[in-house]
Formats: sequence, structure tokens, C-alpha cells
Amino acid sequence: MSVSPPAAGVDAGLDAERIAAVAKALSEPLRVQILDVLRRSDEAVCQCELIALFEIKQSLLSHHMRKLTDAGLVAVERRHKWAYYSIPAEAFQELTAWLS
Repeated sequence: MSVSPPAAGVDAGLDAERIAAVAKALSEPLRVQILDVLRRSDEAVCQCELIALFEIKQSLLSHHMRKLTDAGLVAVERRHKWAYYSIPAEAFQELTAWLS
């Protein structure tokens, strides 16, 4: 019996490495929650607000934000001693395109 590949085949335009990196960055529920807060915010959100909202230590927030920024899902802007986070438009478009 001969088995043929699925009709859909492999999408040559699919950047599987990139999608895997994004999925890994979103593998922690807290990161998904942080990304959702940033998505719904009209302006960049201060790290101090995220620390208070999630009742976590600054070091833990920094760990999670590094994962999100390394994956290109979050942009960071330094203002004096505080970091402000937002979602770059291209990251939001990328996520939307992949999930639709």
C-alpha cells in the first residue's frame, strides 16, 4: 500500500523557526497575560504598573519581558529609571496573520 502526502503539502512561505520562537515566548501564561494587557493599552505601560498589576517582583517581570522582547513581541523604551513596554505594530500584525 502506497501512502501519499496530504494534499495541503508544505507551505514554503511558512517561517516555522519564527513561529516556534514566538510560541516558546508565549509558553508561560503570565507572558500571555502581559501581552494581552499591552495589546489593550493605548500607550506604553510602565514596568511599575505591571509589577503592581501582577503582584510580582521586578526581577521576575524582567525575566518574562526579556523573553518577549527577544522574540520581537514587545518593544521597550527607557524613561529615566523605568522601562515602558508596548507591542510593535509589525509584531501584532504578524501574530494576527499567523493565527487567522
